[in-house]
Amino acid sequence: MRSAVTRLIRSSSPVVSPSRLSAANLLKNNNGKAFLSEDASKRVEEPFKVEEAETVKVPPPSPDKLLVLGGNGFVGSHVCKEALDKGFTVASLNRSGKPSISESWADKVIWNKGNLLEPDSLKDIMEGVSAVVSCVGGFGSNSYMYKINGTANINAISVAAEKGIKRFVYVSAADFGFVNYLLQGYYEGKRATEAELLSKFTYGAHDSTIKRPNHQISLQQEDNGQ
Repeated sequence: MRSAVTRLIRSSSPVVSPSRLSAANLLKNNNGKAFLSEDASKRVEEPFKVEEAETVKVPPPSPDKLLVLGGNGFVGSHVCKEALDKGFTVASLNRSGKPSISESWADKVIWNKGNLLEPDSLKDIMEGVSAVVSCVGGFGSNSYMYKINGTANINAISVAAEKGIKRFVYVSAADFGFVNYLLQGYYEGKRATEAELLSKFTYGAHDSTIKRPNHQISLQQEDNGQ
């Protein structure tokens, strides 16, 4: 009995596990009993070949795109530069297009020439934009100041809301009592823009931010980039 077991262990015939047999490798004889074909017994002992899948190269997500209205003004240019330093893709819209700024950061901004008083011309420029910062404003007659500080910015807000842009930041101005009377069109335009922004960009799906720097600062900072 022991010699029979020894011969079985030393036998060169391969022992095939039933779990490694497929139905295609099993044949039946005339008596209905299953037996293993010769070719199948040879294939079972062949090592499995594992091939590595091709690595899929996924491009990194692009940074958020910021649109600065009036980016060639004092405030607007600083906003553009700061946004670039933070890793944003920055575009700007103003009447003159690319300004004559010799600093290297200006070459990284996507400059667009356009008019905020023509809403239809803003739709393509706002495509793919995640946030807008408006530094647009101006001085002149009351009707002109209302148009630049009010109507131009209101048009931008409406198009941004229509495009589903998530955030809109507006550079407004603080109240100064008697100065408000002297610059009636200026302040009426600013307040009309603020009201429009708060109605279109509320907390939730859309967000708004209104900045009110003091009057002395706003005089040098704004750009009438309609």
